[in-house]
Amino acid sequence: MSPAILLALALAPGADPLGKKSYGPAYIRPEAPFGYLYQPAYDLNLVARTPATRYEPQPGDILLLSDTNLFWTSLYLIAASGKPGHSGVVARMPDGKLGVLEAGYSDGLWTRLTPLDYRINNYPGTVWVRQPRVPLTPEQDAALAHFAALAADQPYAKVGFALQITPFRARGPIRTAFVGKVRGPGHRYFCAQVVIEALAEAGRIDPQTARPSATYPRDLFFDRSINLYINHHPPLAGGWDPPALWTPEIGSTAQGKDRPPVGVYTPPPPLAPGTAARFPR
Repeated sequence: MSPAILLALALAPGADPLGKKSYGPAYIRPEAPFGYLYQPAYDLNLVARTPATRYEPQPGDILLLSDTNLFWTSLYLIAASGKPGHSGVVARMPDGKLGVLEAGYSDGLWTRLTPLDYRINNYPGTVWVRQPRVPLTPEQDAALAHFAALAADQPYAKVGFALQITPFRARGPIRTAFVGKVRGPGHRYFCAQVVIEALAEAGRIDPQTARPSATYPRDLFFDRSINLYINHHPPLAGGWDPPALWTPEIGSTAQGKDRPPVGVYTPPPPLAPGTAARFPR
């Protein structure tokens, strides 16, 4: 195995030298458990664009998350990317409640489906939400939920992630047109990959033009990319509203780790590695 791949594997989630993020509690405000959204814009600056509206989540919403530090910023530069560095997709959980499907949940080596109200209030960084302009059909909703249930509690695509900082990745000026295509359920994924795979399985994006393993969260944020193929085939363009900055409290743009604990204490769901997650009904 080449030194570049060995280095990349060492940098994959779960080997973060700053330590695995805690699955800590969330403080959820009963009057608005899903918080609020400011007006959407393709802008990473933390601006409270009013009026804010209550966030009414729906399956197919895309969460774009950023909790960068020097370590991850350096890694993004190597991969020719940048913030936001993580993403997830809202899907129904087996109990019918809305959850977030994420590969590399909390910098770990697992794909998780966690309750949306818990995760969005627990996240220590900044969250933006992109909502589908047309709601999913019942069939698409069911297909997305089925994919999420199959992907949940499966190992993270550590090797696929590691390849992103090597010459062997699917993302390149020419090769992306031919590789990195949709694989379908039953595989290991990294963060943006699981989002694109899930939406393709649900029939909301074109599986012929989608390139899950060559797409980064930043591509999903801006609907444009330095990758020529992704730039020509942005998977969310036209079907989702621009990113809207999320907040639990109108008037605030603070990151999760900088907000005071206000609301109802909600412990984390049990997420023992290698076992099926169990969620309270």
